[in-house]
Amino acid sequence: MTNLALDSKDLTPVGQIDLTGPFIAVLAACLLLAAALIACVVVLSRPKRAKPKAVARGAHRAMGDKAYWRGRIDEVTARHADGSLDREEAFAELAAIARDFASDATGRDMKSHTLTDIRREPRNPATRQGLDLLRMTVAALYPPEFADMTVDAHARGVTVEEAAGWVSNLVERWGR
Repeated sequence: MTNLALDSKDLTPVGQIDLTGPFIAVLAACLLLAAALIACVVVLSRPKRAKPKAVARGAHRAMGDKAYWRGRIDEVTARHADGSLDREEAFAELAAIARDFASDATGRDMKSHTLTDIRREPRNPATRQGLDLLRMTVAALYPPEFADMTVDAHARGVTVEEAAGWVSNLVERWGR
């Protein structure tokens, strides 16, 4: 083994290390990564668009659906006519049929929607007219269903058959 001796001449200080270039490169990479993460957060935080419900088309399908709903409406009027259903219950059932029909037509549960909920429901060209008809139908059914008959002459004058006609109109005109 050789013994190496260091003399004081060999211990000269090294000059200042320049880290500006690597620092700028790391800073630029971090800024790019931060921008990419912000873009991901923005894109991923958006609500998903509802895909339109595929609607079966064709004469047999459409007529079968309308016949089903007309049958439900006719059943309510028949039960009211034979006395097994009182007037207020008939109006409540007709309003439920209107909401059930709209739920089926839109693919969204509208069974407990108020008039305000129906008004706020998102509209597209396929549902705009139907939702407006639903809102008008439910608004027309509210007074006969809930109003005091001794005070409200309009509510007193509406018959179950007339209200059934409103719901039938909703079924017939939806989506035209």
